[in-house]
Amino acid sequence: MNATSPNPRVAYVMTHYPKLAQTFISNEIDALEQAGVQVACFAMNPPDAIERSREGADERIARTTYLKFMPLQAVLSLLRKTLRHPLAMARVWRTALGSGGGDPRRVARRLAHLAQAALVADGAARLGIARLHAHFGLAPATIAWLACAISRAQGRPIEFSFTIHGYHDFVDPAEARLDLKARDAAAVFCISDFTRSQLCLVTPPVLWPKFHVARCGIDLSGFCFREPSDPDGAPLLLALGRLSPEKGFNILIEAVGLLLDAGTPVRLRIVGDGPYRGELEAAARARGIAQSVSFAGELPPPAVRGELEAADIFCMASFSEGLPVSLMEAMAVGAPCITTWIAGIPELAENEVTALTVPPARADALAAAIARLVREPELRLRLARAARERVEQSHDLAACAAHVRQLLLDGARP
Repeated sequence: MNATSPNPRVAYVMTHYPKLAQTFISNEIDALEQAGVQVACFAMNPPDAIERSREGADERIARTTYLKFMPLQAVLSLLRKTLRHPLAMARVWRTALGSGGGDPRRVARRLAHLAQAALVADGAARLGIARLHAHFGLAPATIAWLACAISRAQGRPIEFSFTIHGYHDFVDPAEARLDLKARDAAAVFCISDFTRSQLCLVTPPVLWPKFHVARCGIDLSGFCFREPSDPDGAPLLLALGRLSPEKGFNILIEAVGLLLDAGTPVRLRIVGDGPYRGELEAAARARGIAQSVSFAGELPPPAVRGELEAADIFCMASFSEGLPVSLMEAMAVGAPCITTWIAGIPELAENEVTALTVPPARADALAAAIARLVREPELRLRLARAARERVEQSHDLAACAAHVRQLLLDGARP
């Protein structure tokens, strides 16, 4: 696909759209469209009632094809294509079923994804789309991969690419089959150098030249920098994210307990929701610090920005991450940041330069870093200024989207 084509078109394949926890995808699509790219949207799942009620959701929903809404159409489309092109489609079926590795549940998922891929192939043909792009290496990439194979079997060659984000893309290699998808993809985008290195671990070296680092970005115009000031009362610690075990919130709660035990008054506010919330609330009660820990639940982006602006220190205690957008946002508004030194985070949060970084699963180290920021205002100011500069240099949304646009439209084959 050539960048000079009039009104270039791509199609995005996603698990959900819109989804608050995946605003980086919405931001990327918006930025691409502002740069003149027409983006069609395919999502496996519709948004829930809360997502549908959010500002701007109606327009995004109206433009999106929801694949699980059309199971009968998907099956019929797949059968028609198989009957019209039996030999070519037989190869597609072998690819899909063979990638399941003989596991009955995995093969069943492949069949469902193959039927959904037929709908995506129909949409691509109808809209004149020559490039499919999926976010995440599991189901969305599987659907884009198979839709590309179906289109080629129909005599309409198109390309696909996908973005790898992190832990969940690698945790089950037999399910992800990143080796097969990377082999057939025009390009694979990785959100960090670390993520790219992990993809190299599961693929042969001949494929590595098509792996490109394409970092997520944020719209900096929506994040006004303010220099840290002395806290009014007990410093407010803020943590954002899905309440799930890999985010390490239990370590942060223990760190707060250690600080309070040592006579350092702090408050912790946790923004987000998820399956671990009940356990985290119980952990705060068991530690005897429930009065110092509040749970805000999931909030829309404007409210999240308000929370970031009110925070004295931003804390991230994750065991596993890609390259967290919430950390970029905290750095953008001037909240001094503490995070674990895992995965791609050191590419954004450089210890003693743009943040303080600590080893994961170490409540004592996290508590010590928090105590240090509380008592050293000069350090808070120095880190905040450098952090804003780092985000401006490497994670400006317009610049990141321009890079993605170039990879999508100019072709990224080595």
